[in-house]
Amino acid sequence: MPLQTSVNTKLGHTIRSPYLVSIISFAVGVVMTAFVLWCITGSVYIPLGEVAKEPWWIWLGGACGEILVISSMICLPKLGSTETMVMLVLGQIGSGIVIDSLGLFNSELIPLTLLRLMGFALVLGGSIAVASCDKVDDAGEAGNKWLYRIIAVTAGCFAGVQIAVNGWLGVVTGHAFRSTLISMSVGLITAVVLVGGLYLFKGGKSAVFDSTLPGGARKWWMFTGGLYGVFIVGSNAALATMVGTGLTVILNVTGQTFGGVVVDAVGFLGIEKKPVSLIKIVGIVAMIIGIVLVNMF
Repeated sequence: MPLQTSVNTKLGHTIRSPYLVSIISFAVGVVMTAFVLWCITGSVYIPLGEVAKEPWWIWLGGACGEILVISSMICLPKLGSTETMVMLVLGQIGSGIVIDSLGLFNSELIPLTLLRLMGFALVLGGSIAVASCDKVDDAGEAGNKWLYRIIAVTAGCFAGVQIAVNGWLGVVTGHAFRSTLISMSVGLITAVVLVGGLYLFKGGKSAVFDSTLPGGARKWWMFTGGLYGVFIVGSNAALATMVGTGLTVILNVTGQTFGGVVVDAVGFLGIEKKPVSLIKIVGIVAMIIGIVLVNMF
């Protein structure tokens, strides 16, 4: 996920529009998901009749994915890869607890226990520790940081909704990659509608393109963000059946957070380098311990 966000952000800077990047990412995702589904099942049949019988929220997964993709690209240059991933995780775990506790989106009802609350407290404390490592020079910069942190946490909440919705969609369609294809397709439609709306009602090209971004030559690997998305969704579907949902979430978060640290440490694709401090590592470890408590007990 940190690599996907980094590649998408680089493409967004090159073409001067994170909105167009979301269209490209979802378009690549739709094509690749359809190909993978065809390889696995021999067809790309989607039981739309069965899906249409479900509540309206069954279509929300793709729209949540669009929010996640754009928000990640907006936040990464301002917060860095590590903090962006940490804030996304905080929102995802928080919304996941609410969804589980209320049994929303036909998910399994999991009572809110003291251990789960303690786990979330560790996740929150760890995220604050990571954020505290980012020094700012003035009050205005500090205020902007908090704005982008709120955006990232909110996007993480939508990620939690996406996981729950797509989980039930997989049950309805009978295959994880059928639900992925629907989700990617809805995400693509949402991205096209968003860009079209911005262009028509918010000032034409100036609303879609950002002249402050550097621009530059485009390389083939900049268009691979959608492939990362397919890999993320597909590996989650496979892991969940092999090791269970709880352990899958733990492994995902471990990869996201420590992957974010590596991206920051090496300055991947021109991202501003950020030092790997002890308090940052302690904060991430505390988050992972908290997520273990939330998902395994």
